[in-house]
Amino acid sequence: MKLDFLSSFGPLLLEGMLMTIKVWICTAVISMLMGACWGILRCRRLRVPVISRALDIITFVLRGVPFYVQLLIVYFVLPDLININLSPVLAGIISLGLCSAAYSSQLIRGGINAIADEQWEAAWVLGIPCAATLTKIIMPQTIRTILPMLCSELDMLLKSTSIISAIGVLELTRVGMNIISSEMHVVSVYIVIALMYLVVSSLLNLVFSLCERKYAYDFR
Repeated sequence: MKLDFLSSFGPLLLEGMLMTIKVWICTAVISMLMGACWGILRCRRLRVPVISRALDIITFVLRGVPFYVQLLIVYFVLPDLININLSPVLAGIISLGLCSAAYSSQLIRGGINAIADEQWEAAWVLGIPCAATLTKIIMPQTIRTILPMLCSELDMLLKSTSIISAIGVLELTRVGMNIISSEMHVVSVYIVIALMYLVVSSLLNLVFSLCERKYAYDFR
């Protein structure tokens, strides 16, 4: 494998990696915040008739339509419908964030529903407000349960950032494709790109492993 091209194209790949991480962080924030709100409002104990039903439909659509199609709709169709201009980066962040939020919502909803009803009832008998019950009793247990699945979702989110290269975002994969088209270092470039994704993914999994240890029950 020839790696001499790194001296000239390494900085470009690093810029692409920084763009990938930027998009990933923004979409992860959207995914976790919106997913948490949607999941809470869609759980069995806290449903609001009209709002929760609407969120059920939105989640179903976002999970049912391929992300690539959603990306094209946000970038090409949405600006014409509401007469706005969206940059490729912003369109990618919006579409990827919303798509991931639907999956995060499903994880959080399932985690909350898995908590025994007796815990809600015990908190009500003790006079603990619903908001405090959710934040102090239910959510800590939910997060502990779904941490591995949230890690997988964020990991998949990182990989999905490569799809937004289809609308011209100069993230890591797109930069690599541009280098290949001009220099033809196919094997070297793709191996370096794979290694860069692997490093970030490994760091993410390490962080979540530490979090799992912190929040795990100690039965010893």
